[in-house]
Amino acid sequence: MMKLINQTWRRVRQMLLTMLLAVCFAAAPALAQDESSSASSDDSSGSGSGFSLPLEYGPKIGLTSSGFYQGFMGDRDHTGSVTGVAIGGFATYSLLDFLDVSAELLYMQQGGTRVELKESVVDGSNIAITGNVKLHNVEFPVLLRAGLPTPIMGIRPQLVIGPSIGFNVAAVQSQDITYFVGDVAIDDERTGRNQFSRTASGSENVRSEYRSMQYGLNIGLGAEIPTGSNTFLFDVRYRYGINPINNGFDPNDLLRDATDLRSNSFIFSVGLTL
Repeated sequence: MMKLINQTWRRVRQMLLTMLLAVCFAAAPALAQDESSSASSDDSSGSGSGFSLPLEYGPKIGLTSSGFYQGFMGDRDHTGSVTGVAIGGFATYSLLDFLDVSAELLYMQQGGTRVELKESVVDGSNIAITGNVKLHNVEFPVLLRAGLPTPIMGIRPQLVIGPSIGFNVAAVQSQDITYFVGDVAIDDERTGRNQFSRTASGSENVRSEYRSMQYGLNIGLGAEIPTGSNTFLFDVRYRYGINPINNGFDPNDLLRDATDLRSNSFIFSVGLTL
């Protein structure tokens, strides 16, 4: 158990360091260009007041609520939801007064709860598995943000839409496994046959059961709220998993209608421009 936790933590640390370096390298050229433009504007006008950089960037943090689905919202038999975190950074470039494009680099936890009923390959007995799967992903959304040119009561509402690419770096399943021995799964007082079962709990590295590349489509609402020289960005969006994320097909799975899964998520986040 501790070995699994340590391995996951090492991967997460490496991922966060890579994200930080990527954000720095990505933002530096654009920032240098904008500062050069600002300096040129100051020299020509004799004053630096009133100039606004079209590029804004900063940190972002939020919560996710994810589940395994077979469609857009419904068809979620034998699955449940898990809660996770999202943390990273963003950069937003203003194209027009009402239209921005933004790119984010996030460490995001997704996943879901799965109930699997399998048949033992040894003696044919039933095995029930309730697994809480946490996917540790690096997510890269590219979003269009369409809003009003002027704020309303200091708030600028926005429509947010765009694709995202996720790369899975780790997958951990916390599970309860129940083994049913015999030809009955419940007590039967009429026949005198009793249930014989054993339940065990633990965690398992299930990275090999899920695909590395996970594509999504994001749509939602956002709001910009200026606070002095900084701006808060609030987002509520739904991420639809375009491709199935689980690998292969298990012939021993008795609930085969839940074998082709997508990870869909609600994302609640807040960012702050620097």
